[in-house]
Amino acid sequence: MPTYEFDKPHHLSRLHDELIADGITPESVRGQPDGDKFWIAVPAVLEPQVSAVVEAHDGPAAMEAVAWEAVRVDRNGRLSGSDWTALADSQLSGVEEAAWFAYRQSLRDVPQDHDDPTDITWPEPPS
Repeated sequence: MPTYEFDKPHHLSRLHDELIADGITPESVRGQPDGDKFWIAVPAVLEPQVSAVVEAHDGPAAMEAVAWEAVRVDRNGRLSGSDWTALADSQLSGVEEAAWFAYRQSLRDVPQDHDDPTDITWPEPPS
């Protein structure tokens, strides 16, 4: 039975959904999470069909989408860590508040301001 191995950044449920959408039933696919990898095993008769779905799932556009998703998760964490600066009782001076506002806006703009999700220059938080 052919087995496909993936690094963890791939989402098993997303690939599983893609296989189902391509007519491969859940009974013909099983994932086995193990550390940083997972495997999908399929009957040999489905190998050409599954290979096409897997290649599309692992193509450059799909990998770039996964990388951008990771950038957004990182960005959202940075925004969340600075939420306190947007509260009315933050006790920041007007200048400090403006600096934090600009920093947080720069974080929001990261996806639009960069072309490569693997080469992000993160803004520095105000001191």
